[in-house]
Amino acid sequence: MSIIKQFWLRLNPSQKMVSFLQTNFLIVIILNSGNFFSYLFQLIIARSLSTTDYGSFNALVSFKMMVLAPLGVIPFIITRYTVRLNANQLDQVKMLMWKFFQGLLIIGIALLIIGLLALPWLKSYLHIHSNTPLLIAIITAVVSLFAPILGATLQGLHRIIVSSWVGTSSTIIRVMLTLILVTWLGWGINGALLTGLMTTIIVLGWCLWLLRDVLRQPLAPLPPGIFREMARYAVPVALFTIFSSYANNIDLVLVQHYLPEDSGFYATATILGKIAFFVPAVLVMVLFPEAAKNQEEGEENPRFLWITLWGTALLGGGVALICNLFPEWIIALLFGRQYVESAPLLQIISIAMALLALSNVLFTYNLAHFRYGFLWFLAGGVGLLYSLIYFFHDTPLIIAQILLLSIALIFMGTLGWYVVIVSTEP
Repeated sequence: MSIIKQFWLRLNPSQKMVSFLQTNFLIVIILNSGNFFSYLFQLIIARSLSTTDYGSFNALVSFKMMVLAPLGVIPFIITRYTVRLNANQLDQVKMLMWKFFQGLLIIGIALLIIGLLALPWLKSYLHIHSNTPLLIAIITAVVSLFAPILGATLQGLHRIIVSSWVGTSSTIIRVMLTLILVTWLGWGINGALLTGLMTTIIVLGWCLWLLRDVLRQPLAPLPPGIFREMARYAVPVALFTIFSSYANNIDLVLVQHYLPEDSGFYATATILGKIAFFVPAVLVMVLFPEAAKNQEEGEENPRFLWITLWGTALLGGGVALICNLFPEWIIALLFGRQYVESAPLLQIISIAMALLALSNVLFTYNLAHFRYGFLWFLAGGVGLLYSLIYFFHDTPLIIAQILLLSIALIFMGTLGWYVVIVSTEP
């Protein structure tokens, strides 16, 4: 009997566990195919733009992510409560979608007005000399508000495979648009930003079509008290999405502010280093609905957590190891020799992103079980990250080292807290 078979028999997996592992396997393949095209997109624009414009492009994308971070709570809420309403109450699922669409329309109008008023400040802070890239980024941010509603509804209805195909296909579409707008037409940073806007519009239409069975339903009242319960849940989840987004993006924005001439090199290291985060992060898409369903049924199965953690460590750690062994070769192959200066940054950032991926698994699992103590470690780590960069930003290498220190402390604190919580719970 093989070692693998012996291990499988010892694990004694239930049908639910087998389904969980099968879904994880498919998600890893599908979404990481999408990640391949996401990095192909980055490769194309890095070779098409100057190092300065490439840094500005990624700083704008990161800034947009930070601005939208408070709204990152929406996918968690919709996924959790769609799971509760279940596929047998599609009329209530439609009402849930409609309520969020109404609220986000108001937020979108306000965001557009604030963005237009803040244009002069944004140009100065990010050292961008034209209004056009900023305008495209603002409009994209407004349009992007509605995509999480549809994606989270698909996940909550356990249409995760279909949702994954949408995500992967959208990256392929964006690469095709990039070849047209950036490579062929030569629209530079404006073309690169426009691909994001156009892809978002296409994805919105596609998701609406996939949810046509829900949209055909009449609107039905939601269970009484559900919005009050959502509000209580939203506060800690909003804090999580804000601090998590800042941990992922604030360093790139601050490099653009303090060291604009080096932002292209730092962006290259960040984009490549984040492979260690994004490759295993797709596992969380399966973990959260499963953990939320277990919580609704009044049970907890930590095996789902540990399997996801081991998978994340294997994938993220493997990527970080490769980035540390062959940094110059990877950068020269993908981005060109003009970016080879990023090699020391890539080694540090890839380790930081692998640790952040592990932390993200712990965050997501505990959110599904209404445990929020990890927020102290996440908020403290992000506060330390910003504070240290504010005082020490002489070189990109120092900023990368600060990033690694902060994320390592976040991970160790969160893991220690979880172990203590589990050991003390009845």
